[in-house]
Amino acid sequence: MGLIIFFIMVVAAFNIVGTLTMVVTDKTREIGILRAMGLTSPAVARVFLVQGAVIGVVGTAMGLLLGLTVAYVVDTSGWIRINPAVYFIDHLPVHIEWQDVVVVVAASLAIAVLATIYPSRSAAALTPVEAIRHE
Repeated sequence: MGLIIFFIMVVAAFNIVGTLTMVVTDKTREIGILRAMGLTSPAVARVFLVQGAVIGVVGTAMGLLLGLTVAYVVDTSGWIRINPAVYFIDHLPVHIEWQDVVVVVAASLAIAVLATIYPSRSAAALTPVEAIRHE
C-alpha cells in the first residue's frame, strides 16, 4: 500500500513541476520586466517556491479532508458489504492509522516543495534582457 501512495505522490510531484514550468514559460516576459526593475534572482525563486508550496498545501488539505470523509462514511454506513456467511463481519471496516496520515501529509508537503526547486531555479536564472526579448 505504501508503494502505491509513493507512486501517487511522485505523479503529483511531476504534475507540480510541469505546471510551474509552464507558468515560468508563460511568464518569462513578466519575469524579465520585474528583474529589469530590480527584483533579485532569489526573490523570483521565492515567488515560484511559494506558488508550489500553496499548490501542495491546497492539494494535501483537499486530499486529507476527502480521504478522511470517505473513510468515515464507508466505516459508519457499512457501504462496502461482504458476505457474512464467508467472513465474520458483514461490511468492510475502515481503521485510520493517524501515524500514517501524519507521514503521508508530511511527505506530500515535502515533495510539493521539492518539486518546485527546478522551475524556481530556471525562473531565477533568466536574464532580464533575454526574458524581455522572449516571445
